[in-house]
Amino acid sequence: MDSMIVRRGTSWFVLVAIVVLAALLLWLAPAEQTLGSGITSVYVHVALTWTGMTGLTVASALGLAAAILSRPALQDWAHTIAWVGLGSFAAGLAMSALAAGINWGNVFWQEPRFNSALQILAVGLIVQIVNSFPIAYRLRGLLQTLPAIVLFWLTTVTPLVLHPGNAAQTSPSIAIRFTFLGLYVLCCLAGAWIVAAIRRRQLALAVES
Repeated sequence: MDSMIVRRGTSWFVLVAIVVLAALLLWLAPAEQTLGSGITSVYVHVALTWTGMTGLTVASALGLAAAILSRPALQDWAHTIAWVGLGSFAAGLAMSALAAGINWGNVFWQEPRFNSALQILAVGLIVQIVNSFPIAYRLRGLLQTLPAIVLFWLTTVTPLVLHPGNAAQTSPSIAIRFTFLGLYVLCCLAGAWIVAAIRRRQLALAVES
């Protein structure tokens, strides 16, 4: 029992450390010439959105593997990762609205990239809800690939109207690029921690039942 408490305490320490590092990185992050300190909201928006996109992509890959190999455990992991990825993607979308209000003075709800993000979120939610029902694992795995397919398709065909380009890669400032990348890595680590915690809880409940 004592060793279990120690492990849980250590696990929570890891998450707290990630959050503290992210907060420190944001505090030290440089301002941008055009946006000024308003780029802080963009840093968070990009990190959360990229983490969500990564989660949906990983979940889709695991779902496809589950469908091909008929491995229920892979689909269980995919389902959990997809939920965490959708949560991060939704948080990134909310931060996008906040960043628009801060930097543009208004939220343009009809902006193409904003609309495409809503469509991706809707498809992901529908797939997750359907996959919550007791249907064949192969079918669940195939359905799990849909959010990533829609994600990459809409990202490719949706034009940039008000939404800026990829400042994380095109900025001449090394410090700005490092901040985008560092915050994204930390968000991914936090997402992985959440996924692992959920799966541990699910497995513990399965053993108890």
